[in-house]
Amino acid sequence: MSGRMRIFWLIFAVLFAALAGIGCVYAQLFGSAYIQPGGSPAETVTRFFDSVQNGDYPAAYSCLSDYTSLGLEEEAESPEAAMLLDALHSSYRYTLKGDSRVNGLEATQKVTFRYLNLKRTESAIADRVNGVLEEMIEGMQRTEIYDENGGYRQSLTDAVYAAALEQVLQNPDSLCVETELEIPLRYLNGTWLMSTDRSLMTALMGGAG
Repeated sequence: MSGRMRIFWLIFAVLFAALAGIGCVYAQLFGSAYIQPGGSPAETVTRFFDSVQNGDYPAAYSCLSDYTSLGLEEEAESPEAAMLLDALHSSYRYTLKGDSRVNGLEATQKVTFRYLNLKRTESAIADRVNGVLEEMIEGMQRTEIYDENGGYRQSLTDAVYAAALEQVLQNPDSLCVETELEIPLRYLNGTWLMSTDRSLMTALMGGAG
């Protein structure tokens, strides 16, 4: 009798393990079918970039799954930095490329994104600095140009940089670049949310990320 019981429990254990394995496979294959994603990943991406362009950063961040802030709302530390930051934000342009690709609870959406390239901008400013300096110091006294150590006065260099920056930003389109982004999304809590990656962060930071 005891032998039959051992055989019975052995068979039961084997059957239970087999059923458990089948259940795991079923869950992997069909588990996502119990959640039918609603809405459109493209709508989330559109809402994010529209909000960024309009300066509505809380609305933009509500489209993200992994960040509550990207620092886009932070104030610049100087008038020149504010001018450059405004030019960067004003340069943003985007176009969705094709339809979203959805795979269960994950999706991707391709985007063409244009932004002011800060490295190009700084290079263009550097090219103009000497010319601006020569124009600015013409007719100035030596004591107005140099400090007690023989270097240019800080007030002068600040003014030269600001003037060069203003000249460069009169034609910002020549300093803009386009990049192709592939935005990953996940369906969480009943909505599609974007996941940020290095390429998106770099583009939003003007190529400086």
